[in-house]
Amino acid sequence: MKRVRFGVLGARRGAGLARAMRHAPTAELVALCDAHEETLTKAAASAGVSRTYTSLETMLESDIDAVVVASPMPLHAAHSVAALAAGKHVLSEVMAATSIEDCWRLLEAARASGRKYMLSSNYCYLRPWSIVLGLVRAGKFGELYYGEADQIQEFKGGFPHPDTGYNWRTSELALRRGHQYICHNLGPLYQAFGERVAQVACLGSGQHHLSWARADDTCVVLCQTESGKLLRIRLDFFSSRPNNFTYLGLQGVGACYEAPRGPKDEHKIYIEGQTPRGTWQSLYEFEDYLPDAWKAVPPEAVDDGYDGGTPLLIEDFARCIVEDTRPPIDVVDALNMTAPGLMSEVSRERGGVPVDVPDFSR
Repeated sequence: MKRVRFGVLGARRGAGLARAMRHAPTAELVALCDAHEETLTKAAASAGVSRTYTSLETMLESDIDAVVVASPMPLHAAHSVAALAAGKHVLSEVMAATSIEDCWRLLEAARASGRKYMLSSNYCYLRPWSIVLGLVRAGKFGELYYGEADQIQEFKGGFPHPDTGYNWRTSELALRRGHQYICHNLGPLYQAFGERVAQVACLGSGQHHLSWARADDTCVVLCQTESGKLLRIRLDFFSSRPNNFTYLGLQGVGACYEAPRGPKDEHKIYIEGQTPRGTWQSLYEFEDYLPDAWKAVPPEAVDDGYDGGTPLLIEDFARCIVEDTRPPIDVVDALNMTAPGLMSEVSRERGGVPVDVPDFSR
């Protein structure tokens, strides 16, 4: 089978993606790009790639087939649009865009290019969540009606004061309200429910840790899907507490799943008529429901962490290019995972009133 020749843009986050490409048999890493030469040199040595570029424009003139966009988040949309316009397929890190206007620009560029665009949503490839999705698709959950997720990640030390100069994390995550990083949390739930969020409402706790920050310590986004399902997503980058940024929960008429809430907890599931009432079963009793791709991963390479499924994600994208099929998380999916977070800012600024989310499928 033909291999897809990739260039990776962004040598920080991109270095991990470049290394993961070794385990994606249909992908071939041929180039790495970053404006910071020292960072670029170290990442290239780590990934084992000899061809490097310090500008995206130059890399886009080369013979690569696809670009992994792992640049700073506010640049994802512009870099994706440029790569698509140059005739390259795009695998973009989250979020797809940081404004609704850029969401529409990205959609137009993807449709006009005739190339594949996929969101690199690694949380959608979490190994435990893949078991849950297998159970959903097998009908064990019955009709789904509620999902939840938490992004609780004590990160206030990662937000430099704005007076020290521009930092994208400060600008996007500390100086904006709402959930500006929602793809990780919403993506897996969007997968399970299979329908877009039509309306969001967001309230926050105020800021108690960084006097200059506008973001709430905690904000909660309530999402209503097109058919009336309810999702609850919590974001907290500021509170002094242990992290829990991969929590997911799912409720259907026939089953319930909860991810661990702490180090002594486990992935657990209750299935009506199978699990004794008032108890849980370990999710890992149902590993047979993993997709075949996960079952083929060698035992030494199995990783249940947030980035563990990245080689499978890259392989899925490369295969959709070779086989000319729809990307598993295409541009409309990407915007459906991104826009509810952008609109949560609008709701929060309006005092928590529900606001509509644009429909990018029309």
